[in-house]
Amino acid sequence: MRRKIKIEDNGQDVLWFITDENDKVVDAGPFQRNVWIGAYMPSDMLKVGEPCPIHNPPVINFGYLKHKVESITKLQ
Repeated sequence: MRRKIKIEDNGQDVLWFITDENDKVVDAGPFQRNVWIGAYMPSDMLKVGEPCPIHNPPVINFGYLKHKVESITKLQ
């Protein structure tokens, strides 16, 4: 299932991610799209109000962003 994950705005360049049915990031914005495409966001660990889990080697290996998940929306 595709999802749109919004994270809290703390002045960073990326505020949202869209993941595919395999939890891979297929789009991000409003900036840094190319940095985040291909990253993995485990849907079973995503929780509103908690830090956003992400795996994006070699920069982030099974870690968390400094920003909390603001909302998770299921997409068609």
